[in-house]
Amino acid sequence: MKWFANRARCIVGATTSVAVVASLAISATSHAATIVAQVKDRNGNAVTNAVVYATPVGVSVPAVKAGTTAQVEQMQFKYEPFVSVVQKGTQMRFPNRDKADHHVKVLSGPQLFEFQIYTRKEPTPVTLDKPGQITLQCLLHNWMNAHIYVVDTPFFAKTSRTGSAVLQDLPEGEYDVIVTHPNVLFPGQVSPQMPRRIKLDATTSQVFDVKFDFVPKSEPTRRTPLEY
Repeated sequence: MKWFANRARCIVGATTSVAVVASLAISATSHAATIVAQVKDRNGNAVTNAVVYATPVGVSVPAVKAGTTAQVEQMQFKYEPFVSVVQKGTQMRFPNRDKADHHVKVLSGPQLFEFQIYTRKEPTPVTLDKPGQITLQCLLHNWMNAHIYVVDTPFFAKTSRTGSAVLQDLPEGEYDVIVTHPNVLFPGQVSPQMPRRIKLDATTSQVFDVKFDFVPKSEPTRRTPLEY
């Protein structure tokens, strides 16, 4: 087993600085090519909504399948999901499930757009064709925010409530792997300790134990009209 440790200074938003420590454990097993990330915070608790993706090195990346869609709903005055990860070229929908108007706006990211979404309406889907992190906010309800990660690879996942993410069925070869989270980013950039170059073959499983030296902020909660 080989251990890696990197220490970096990262900025949350534009003003708050935190220290990040990422230690990655790599081990080989007899399974098909798989990447498993287990992400914990400073206190050893599981981190949800961390994004893990692997980009093949030196080979063409398969394009997203035609007609691939994803969605960020407006539901009970909250964006669902709070964190999304999609391959470049995906069409993103923004349906409004609330009996109220919303105003979706991109605050930062490689692709800027905004919609005034009226009650029970849905705008034309947006083709996300530029890699990077998109931060959304509702201009009518400022607690509503969300993040979309657009990645130039079909190999990606998001950690569950247990802090784990699994990337399966990766062809053998070299990959640049990034593990990140909205609270560890410089604005518009991935955390500087990434990417981590790894090599996979048909019988390899790479297991990463990732520890961030901070406690992530809680995602916004659902609300009712009487609560705002």
